[in-house]
Amino acid sequence: MRRWILIGFGLICAAVLTQVPTFHQQYLQRLGGHVDELARQVAALDERAAKVGTDRYGYIRDFVGNQNATVQLEGRHLLDMVTRHVVLSNSLNRLTEMPMLYVGAALAVEADPAIALGALENFRPAVPLTIHGVGYGVAGFFLGFFGLMILFSLFTWQRVPVPEEEARER
Repeated sequence: MRRWILIGFGLICAAVLTQVPTFHQQYLQRLGGHVDELARQVAALDERAAKVGTDRYGYIRDFVGNQNATVQLEGRHLLDMVTRHVVLSNSLNRLTEMPMLYVGAALAVEADPAIALGALENFRPAVPLTIHGVGYGVAGFFLGFFGLMILFSLFTWQRVPVPEEEARER
């Protein structure tokens, strides 16, 4: 019975981990859409800055340094937008160029929570027919099987009785 539980749990973990490449692809599509939209907005910001004879950061500095609180708030918003564009663009580049072996761990660390939740809400599982999907499936099976085996062994740890004479000698 224990063996079947281990195999079943290993298969469940395999099925879950085979979805990492699929989620990665769907997350990259959403991330790319965000980066494209932010790039469009930053380009429009650059055009407005050029019309008044300054660069992007000089333009933002004028807003942030203004005495009017509304204008300052707009300047902080522009700075946040430019920063988010840089951060998400760098993340997109790293996740696109990264070897698939590291993608699972990288998504846990690198993923933007709002974009990841959006991708998860619309996530559609797929049958992975790539070497990456098979690799994640095999890894998931072994992680689940041996992880549960270790967990079982911790809770079913049995003490080995020591003969009374040997216990006195200690």
